[in-house]
Amino acid sequence: MAYCVKCGVKLGDSEKKCPLCQTIVYHPDLPPVVNAKTPFPKEHEAEMKKMSLRFKLLIATLIVLLPTVLTVICDYSINSRMVWSGFVVSSVCLVYCLIFIPLFFQIRSVLIYLIIDFLSILLFQWYIAYSTGGTWFVVFSLPATCSVTLIVAAAMIFKRFTKASSLFISAVVFVLAGLDSVLIELLINKTFMNQVNFIWSYYPFVTFVVVGLILFLCDRNQRLKEKLTKKFFI
Repeated sequence: MAYCVKCGVKLGDSEKKCPLCQTIVYHPDLPPVVNAKTPFPKEHEAEMKKMSLRFKLLIATLIVLLPTVLTVICDYSINSRMVWSGFVVSSVCLVYCLIFIPLFFQIRSVLIYLIIDFLSILLFQWYIAYSTGGTWFVVFSLPATCSVTLIVAAAMIFKRFTKASSLFISAVVFVLAGLDSVLIELLINKTFMNQVNFIWSYYPFVTFVVVGLILFLCDRNQRLKEKLTKKFFI
């Protein structure tokens, strides 16, 4: 029995590549074995994934359901109505949507997860604003959440539909994040202070833009780019 020289995983006699890191298997003292039994049976892989998914969904649902029900019962037994448990329930539902909802999908689509996260965050913010009688949802939360979502969506589009490198995409994201920090301070001051001024957004703006420019210059330097790719897999 052989082992991968790169990651150390156990290899079968029929393996020509490491199933974990795809390193080519080579043993000068042993001839290659044809039709040998592999230690990684393929026929059980799909079934194991289904069982694992069901188990994760069951655990996730129980983790969310039990404390949520107990919170509502405690709140209603003390106040004869729901006073504060709505905030707890909405927070737990938000965490459930952000973390556990992707487990329901067999298709690993980042776009679906992004849409779910965006809607979940918006609904949570709307509920908090509605419950507290605030008027900040439309003028602050909605544009702020949309701006962050657009930055993430832009990175996904660049990655999916262009040949841009990860360094270039990261540079664009950093520059957009710097601009977004200025927008968020503007929304905060206009919504909660009824004034338009800038106090702290200069610092993240300059920092993000400088980092973005550094990443852009690294992307333009082919030799440095190859070294970073080998070192950090970017």
